[in-house]
Amino acid sequence: MPRWVRAVLVVASAGALILDPSLTSAHDWYPAWCCGDNDCRALSEENGETALEAPDGWHLWDGRVARRGTAKISPDKNFHLCDEPTTKAIICFFVPPGST
Repeated sequence: MPRWVRAVLVVASAGALILDPSLTSAHDWYPAWCCGDNDCRALSEENGETALEAPDGWHLWDGRVARRGTAKISPDKNFHLCDEPTTKAIICFFVPPGST
């Protein structure tokens, strides 16, 4: 591939990230106190990872409840979960804008 084509692709990719920050990795925006090395991830509905909103918070597919009042707004408009790898304790939970 010619060098000038590579340069155009790099500039276009950088421009896309500036114009649409949701294209960046989620680890770029997780607060450091929420996320250790691999504590956070987007929920995958394809894998059955669901969050159903209820009066007391969000009921997760595995029976855990992310309590209302502790959830944070997700900048990429998806659900994200940060949990302790061994105990599965919820560290942070991110919800799409508009969730109450």
